[in-house]
Amino acid sequence: MKEKEFRLEINGNDYSVIISDFTATTAAVEVNGKKYKVGIKDLGIEQIADIKPQFSATAAAAQPAVHAGTAAVASTVQPQLHKPASIVNASAILSPLPGLIQKVLVKVGDPVAAGQNLLIMEAMKMENEIQAKAAGTVTAVNVKEGDSVEEGIELVVIG
Repeated sequence: MKEKEFRLEINGNDYSVIISDFTATTAAVEVNGKKYKVGIKDLGIEQIADIKPQFSATAAAAQPAVHAGTAAVASTVQPQLHKPASIVNASAILSPLPGLIQKVLVKVGDPVAAGQNLLIMEAMKMENEIQAKAAGTVTAVNVKEGDSVEEGIELVVIG
Protein backbone atom coordinates (compact mmCIF):
# COMPACT_ATOMS: atom_id res chain seq x y z
CA MET A 1 0.00 0.00 0.00
CA LYS A 2 1.21 3.48 -0.81
CA GLU A 3 1.64 5.63 2.30
CA LYS A 4 -1.37 7.93 2.78
CA GLU A 5 -1.64 11.05 4.96
CA PHE A 6 -4.92 12.34 6.39
CA ARG A 7 -5.50 15.65 8.17
CA LEU A 8 -8.21 15.23 10.82
CA GLU A 9 -9.92 17.56 13.27
CA ILE A 10 -11.18 15.80 16.40
CA ASN A 11 -12.87 17.83 19.14
CA GLY A 12 -11.26 21.00 17.78
CA ASN A 13 -7.73 19.53 17.69
CA ASP A 14 -5.80 19.02 14.43
CA TYR A 15 -4.12 15.68 13.78
CA SER A 16 -1.82 14.46 11.04
CA VAL A 17 -2.42 10.72 10.51
CA ILE A 18 -0.20 8.72 8.17
CA ILE A 19 -1.14 5.13 7.31
CA SER A 20 1.94 3.29 6.08
CA ASP A 21 0.74 -0.33 6.12
CA PHE A 22 -2.73 -1.87 6.16
CA THR A 23 -3.98 -5.47 6.25
CA ALA A 24 -7.33 -7.08 7.16
CA THR A 25 -6.23 -7.22 10.82
CA THR A 26 -3.65 -4.46 11.45
CA ALA A 27 -2.49 -1.03 10.33
CA ALA A 28 0.73 0.87 10.92
CA VAL A 29 -0.16 4.50 11.61
CA GLU A 30 1.62 7.63 12.72
CA VAL A 31 -0.38 10.28 14.61
CA ASN A 32 1.34 13.66 14.97
CA GLY A 33 4.72 11.96 14.72
CA LYS A 34 4.02 9.08 17.15
CA LYS A 35 3.91 5.58 15.66
CA TYR A 36 1.27 2.95 16.53
CA LYS A 37 0.42 -0.58 15.48
CA VAL A 38 -3.39 -0.58 15.36
CA GLY A 39 -5.64 -3.65 15.44
CA ILE A 40 -8.53 -3.51 12.97
CA LYS A 41 -11.71 -4.65 14.68
CA ASP A 42 -14.45 -3.60 12.27
CA LEU A 43 -14.14 -2.80 8.58
CA GLY A 44 -17.92 -2.63 8.29
CA ILE A 45 -18.06 -6.16 6.89
CA GLU A 46 -20.15 -8.72 8.79
CA GLN A 47 -17.86 -11.68 8.10
CA ILE A 48 -14.41 -10.09 8.27
CA ALA A 49 -13.00 -13.38 9.59
CA ASP A 50 -13.66 -14.93 6.18
CA ILE A 51 -11.38 -12.38 4.48
CA LYS A 52 -7.89 -13.81 4.22
CA PRO A 53 -5.02 -11.37 3.82
CA GLN A 54 -2.89 -12.18 0.81
CA PHE A 55 0.87 -12.23 1.29
CA SER A 56 3.38 -13.24 -1.31
CA ALA A 57 7.06 -13.99 -0.78
CA THR A 58 8.00 -12.13 -3.97
CA ALA A 59 6.08 -9.01 -2.95
CA ALA A 60 7.75 -8.99 0.47
CA ALA A 61 11.20 -9.42 -1.07
CA ALA A 62 10.54 -6.65 -3.59
CA GLN A 63 9.59 -4.05 -0.97
CA PRO A 64 11.92 -1.02 -0.89
CA ALA A 65 14.20 -0.41 2.07
CA VAL A 66 12.47 1.05 5.11
CA HIS A 67 13.29 4.66 6.01
CA ALA A 68 15.16 5.00 9.29
CA GLY A 69 12.26 6.83 10.95
CA THR A 70 9.75 4.06 10.20
CA ALA A 71 11.91 1.05 11.04
CA ALA A 72 10.27 0.48 14.43
CA VAL A 73 6.74 0.33 13.01
CA ALA A 74 7.67 -1.66 9.92
CA SER A 75 9.48 -4.28 11.96
CA THR A 76 6.53 -4.75 14.33
CA VAL A 77 3.88 -5.19 11.63
CA GLN A 78 3.83 -8.90 10.86
CA PRO A 79 1.33 -10.75 8.66
CA GLN A 80 -1.36 -12.23 10.89
CA LEU A 81 -3.31 -15.10 9.41
CA HIS A 82 -5.50 -15.83 12.43
CA LYS A 83 -8.97 -14.42 13.03
CA PRO A 84 -8.98 -11.14 14.99
CA ALA A 85 -10.00 -11.53 18.65
CA SER A 86 -12.95 -9.18 18.16
CA ILE A 87 -14.43 -11.60 15.61
CA VAL A 88 -13.62 -14.75 17.58
CA ASN A 89 -15.44 -13.30 20.61
CA ALA A 90 -17.92 -10.96 18.92
CA SER A 91 -19.59 -10.13 22.24
CA ALA A 92 -16.39 -8.64 23.72
CA ILE A 93 -15.73 -4.90 23.65
CA LEU A 94 -11.98 -4.41 23.17
CA SER A 95 -9.76 -1.47 24.02
CA PRO A 96 -9.22 0.44 20.74
CA LEU A 97 -5.82 1.73 21.93
CA PRO A 98 -3.74 1.98 25.11
CA GLY A 99 -5.32 4.19 27.75
CA LEU A 100 -6.56 4.77 31.28
CA ILE A 101 -10.06 3.78 32.43
CA GLN A 102 -11.68 6.95 33.78
CA LYS A 103 -15.20 5.75 34.55
CA VAL A 104 -17.06 2.42 34.32
CA LEU A 105 -20.72 3.08 33.53
CA VAL A 106 -22.11 -0.50 33.68
CA LYS A 107 -21.97 -3.56 35.93
CA VAL A 108 -22.57 -7.28 35.39
CA GLY A 109 -26.27 -7.93 34.81
CA ASP A 110 -27.06 -4.49 33.36
CA PRO A 111 -29.11 -4.50 30.14
CA VAL A 112 -27.50 -2.33 27.43
CA ALA A 113 -28.64 -0.99 24.08
CA ALA A 114 -26.53 -0.81 20.93
CA GLY A 115 -24.50 2.40 21.03
CA GLN A 116 -24.88 2.85 24.79
CA ASN A 117 -21.78 4.17 26.59
CA LEU A 118 -20.13 1.43 28.67
CA LEU A 119 -17.09 3.28 29.98
CA ILE A 120 -14.95 6.37 29.53
CA MET A 121 -11.30 5.85 28.66
CA GLU A 122 -8.56 8.47 28.37
CA ALA A 123 -6.26 7.79 25.43
CA MET A 124 -3.90 10.19 23.67
CA LYS A 125 -5.02 12.96 26.09
CA MET A 126 -8.63 12.64 24.94
CA GLU A 127 -11.67 11.12 26.63
CA ASN A 128 -13.13 8.30 24.55
CA GLU A 129 -16.59 6.89 25.09
CA ILE A 130 -16.51 3.11 24.63
CA GLN A 131 -19.91 1.94 23.40
CA ALA A 132 -21.83 -1.30 23.06
CA LYS A 133 -21.82 -2.77 19.55
CA ALA A 134 -25.14 -4.55 20.10
CA ALA A 135 -27.94 -4.79 22.62
CA GLY A 136 -27.69 -7.41 25.36
CA THR A 137 -26.80 -7.96 28.99
CA VAL A 138 -23.38 -7.25 30.50
CA THR A 139 -21.87 -10.63 31.42
CA ALA A 140 -18.39 -9.41 32.44
CA VAL A 141 -16.64 -6.15 33.30
CA ASN A 142 -12.90 -6.85 33.16
CA VAL A 143 -11.62 -3.38 34.20
CA LYS A 144 -12.13 -0.88 36.99
CA GLU A 145 -11.65 2.87 37.25
CA GLY A 146 -7.96 3.75 37.29
CA ASP A 147 -6.85 0.66 35.33
CA SER A 148 -4.26 1.19 32.62
CA VAL A 149 -5.05 -0.98 29.58
CA GLU A 150 -3.27 -1.96 26.40
CA GLU A 151 -4.77 -2.03 22.92
CA GLY A 152 -6.96 -5.10 22.25
CA ILE A 153 -7.71 -5.86 25.91
CA GLU A 154 -11.21 -7.25 26.55
CA LEU A 155 -12.95 -4.51 28.54
CA VAL A 156 -16.61 -5.61 28.71
CA VAL A 157 -18.47 -8.70 27.49
CA ILE A 158 -22.10 -8.44 26.42
CA GLY A 159 -24.17 -11.61 26.12
